Amino acid sequence: MTEAVAYRTVFVLLAALFLAALSVSSVRAESETERFQAWVHGLKPAAVEAGVSEATFDRIFAGLAPDCGQTGVFCGPPPGEATLPPDTEHTGLPKSCDKVPQKEFLEPAGYFPEDYIRRLVRKGQALLQDFQTNKAETYNHIQRIEATYGVPVPILFGLWARETAFGDASLGHNAIVALASLAYAGQEQRRPWMRRQLIAALKMVDDGDISFEAFRSSWAGATGLTQIMPEEYLAFAMDGDGDGRKDIWTSVPDALATTANILKQQGWGAPGGWGRQVRVPATSEGFDCTLEGRANILPAGRWTGQLGVTPVGGPGEAGSPPLDPDQPVWLLMPGGSAGPAFLVTENFDVLRDYNPSDLYALFIGTINDRLGCDTESAPCTFAAPWPPGGADAFPFSVENICRLQMGLKQRGVLNGEADGLFGPQTRTAIGRYQKAQGRPPTCYPTRQLFDELGGNLRTEAMHKDDKAATP
Repeated sequence: MTEAVAYRTVFVLLAALFLAALSVSSVRAESETERFQAWVHGLKPAAVEAGVSEATFDRIFAGLAPDCGQTGVFCGPPPGEATLPPDTEHTGLPKSCDKVPQKEFLEPAGYFPEDYIRRLVRKGQALLQDFQTNKAETYNHIQRIEATYGVPVPILFGLWARETAFGDASLGHNAIVALASLAYAGQEQRRPWMRRQLIAALKMVDDGDISFEAFRSSWAGATGLTQIMPEEYLAFAMDGDGDGRKDIWTSVPDALATTANILKQQGWGAPGGWGRQVRVPATSEGFDCTLEGRANILPAGRWTGQLGVTPVGGPGEAGSPPLDPDQPVWLLMPGGSAGPAFLVTENFDVLRDYNPSDLYALFIGTINDRLGCDTESAPCTFAAPWPPGGADAFPFSVENICRLQMGLKQRGVLNGEADGLFGPQTRTAIGRYQKAQGRPPTCYPTRQLFDELGGNLRTEAMHKDDKAATP
């Protein structure tokens, strides 16, 4: 065979492989489109029954395709290929741990970067000052919202800050596309809920609340300045500025009134605000960090009187009212015995209903407090530092937390199933294990503890990380 013939042969083979790859890709895309359109066909009757017009439904879904690259979306394989097993099947983890990682449930210290919190607080203070000085009508609307719903303005600003950095965050998804993708090919246990949100979003478009093109959201379909779900909009949206519209996307009063209404409906109203930052006695003095959690709801006076917990003094007190001695509160220690500690009220759990994460609710409470005590030259930081990093730092991920929990369950100190989420139950289980080993409880994991419990370190995540609206 001559050299020229050989080159031509190689070229022909490469071209054939390229065309075959294009063919497979075309079949994959066509198949996914067909599956999605069949799913859309099944969705239409429920949407129409909920009040979405056929014209709106057909217009929106004409040519619409799922975003298979979106966080939390797992489109199927092309025809002829085997369906991949769930991630938990080939990692050896229970299905309860098969979830998209979100920083609200991982390393506590990483959720509270001081430079970012400081920027949010200073911006929130500047906004309040600008409203009061230059935008009296907006300021009066905001004050009226607080009086009407009983939710303090700093709490509402904390939510606005956390969700969209006061409107600066880039919401990179179309809400309809995001919700349709998740309802069609998201995690199976969440598809029915996403389907309801999608139908609610379609109704919003059909009712003229927002256009399909302008309907921006997070990857999970949350929308507006304070990131609410479509069902919440239909149930709770308010006209906070009195212009006859419920515009949670550009009207600050509308967005804050809507959020205040949601919090009120969820039960906001207990005295004492969200809670208070406190100091706990050192473990060497006999304090037991396994007292953390909702299982130990006690009157505030018992925590401060019998158990030696003391409210943090100084300028930080300006952010929250004092706790009544008879008020039921529970202890939150997200960094274990050596980290920041808090006594939190029923209102804290109302914030948690907005986004079911202790760290999320604590972030809102932190912004609330610091809006009242940060100055241009002096921030009001946490009274105790977060656990440091280093060679023995626990490598937080859903998979590693799940493995840690499995080890704790095998030792009989963790009740409930492993879920890959780092919260009070996991921390108190760590403390119980440490006490059983004759050690002072820290209620916080380390790499050494992980190895001791038989952990098998993974450095690659099962799923893509959550891309939240704010850093």
